[in-house]
Amino acid sequence: MRDKVLNLIGVGLIAVCFVLSLGRILMAKKQTENEKVIRIAHIQLEGGVRSALDKIAGEYMRLHPGVKVMQIPIPQSIFTNWLITQLVGGTAPDIIETSTGQTEDRMVRFFYPLTDLMNAPNPYNAGTGLEGVPLRSTMFDGGASCYSSQLLEYFGVSISGLTTRAYYNRDLLRKVTGSDAIPKTYEEFLSVCKKTAEYSKRTGKTLIPVAGSKYNGPMIMGQLFNSQTQKLMDTLLPPAYATPNGTRIADAYLRGKWSLQSPAIVSGLDLMREVAEQMQPGFMQVQRDDAMFYFVQGRALCYVSGSWDATSLRDQVSFPLGIGTIPIPSTDNPQYGSNVIGKFSEAGTNAGIEFSLTRNSANPEIARDFLLFMMSKSMQELWTRESGWIPAVVDVQPGEDAMPFMPGEDGYLAGFSLTNIGGADLARIFDNNFDVLISPFGGTQAFLKAIGPAFNKAVISDLHRSYQTQLSSNRRMDGILCGLAWKAEGNPGDAAAAHKYDLLIQGGSARDRAFYLTRLMLLRAGEPAE
Repeated sequence: MRDKVLNLIGVGLIAVCFVLSLGRILMAKKQTENEKVIRIAHIQLEGGVRSALDKIAGEYMRLHPGVKVMQIPIPQSIFTNWLITQLVGGTAPDIIETSTGQTEDRMVRFFYPLTDLMNAPNPYNAGTGLEGVPLRSTMFDGGASCYSSQLLEYFGVSISGLTTRAYYNRDLLRKVTGSDAIPKTYEEFLSVCKKTAEYSKRTGKTLIPVAGSKYNGPMIMGQLFNSQTQKLMDTLLPPAYATPNGTRIADAYLRGKWSLQSPAIVSGLDLMREVAEQMQPGFMQVQRDDAMFYFVQGRALCYVSGSWDATSLRDQVSFPLGIGTIPIPSTDNPQYGSNVIGKFSEAGTNAGIEFSLTRNSANPEIARDFLLFMMSKSMQELWTRESGWIPAVVDVQPGEDAMPFMPGEDGYLAGFSLTNIGGADLARIFDNNFDVLISPFGGTQAFLKAIGPAFNKAVISDLHRSYQTQLSSNRRMDGILCGLAWKAEGNPGDAAAAHKYDLLIQGGSARDRAFYLTRLMLLRAGEPAE
């Protein structure tokens, strides 16, 4: 009798649990049916970002009852495969971060153009100094980060600015040097690194001057190399060029105006090798998280990364954090100064963290409205305070934590690197032989000897690929021009078609110049262009 009662009680409990679960499912389903859900996916797992987006979403939901905004953080290592699966399968969220790795074909097929959104005032800026200003003009880069010059459309909005900085352990800096002052020149930086190595040897503590990895090592080495090609680039490019032009610099190389043995190239590689010696052995085999872990543990004096890592570092370190720019050699440096013009300007910094609207969205109008809300002055103020990241909108006072990362507008144009004058082939021979440059058994001349035989061939093969790409693009552009001309002339009221047609016509001479310059370079090198 007792067992029978216990069995009945057990069955009764199961029945109660089933009814309660069913009730919750039905209530959740009913609630979902009454709600408009907007999902936003991104790869920004750094500290502060998710809480900032949550607060922005909370403010939007407060203003718009019946709307629910959910964010879906995706690890970067699986993001590309996840994204393609979601897009092709028709299950993509409403809004997706498209900052990297997106092709034009994919953007056209799976995402809505947002040109009309960018050209219109943001209604959420009413009552502010940005009222009536087109959305693109409220962004500090004028919307350049979201614009496709091939498709002549804006395909997203960028919510933050991004810069690169050197992070220091101020406690360790004080122990090593007697002061926690951040190095402002390369000479000061190198002196601090050497003192760290001496301190480590003297105390028996294993300390690394700079925590390096294959992710952040090239950041500091690349900037230092570019300091050595500042004056060289100034002699190779016409004054009208405001940014390094890889094709023009490659042309100057093929015409013998510079070579791998040019003093600027040699000293740039020497400088890269010198700073590589301040990192732990084998750093190019180490992942980003490992280098950050060394720094967080107090085992490294310095860690170089972007502004995006700042909040995560502040949350994890137990010591005061110092932040400075990557220092380049001063003009009076006896070894490297003769190639330097001056510190780099960051005035050309573009916004980043671009969010785009998928064609799969069940509520595209609400999703568009949320993008506008996120880019409003008030929400950008919330964003920079909560995340510690740079605001993308002008007239927004950066949060206290974001101040050290604001782009410095004074300074000079950075030089060029050996890889940005070409494409995949040049990058491959550089990467495949990089160990020769930084190895204790290698060096600058050993590296140049290793890449020398293949360098000229790689420059030409990259030019061939660029030429074929330009040729294909020009052929496609002819069809687009004809179509837009037909639309503009046949439909005088189609302002968008007329505007695109004008843009293509105006940009035609620049495209043609680039195309024929590439062809001329190949002919000069004795290579058939076709």
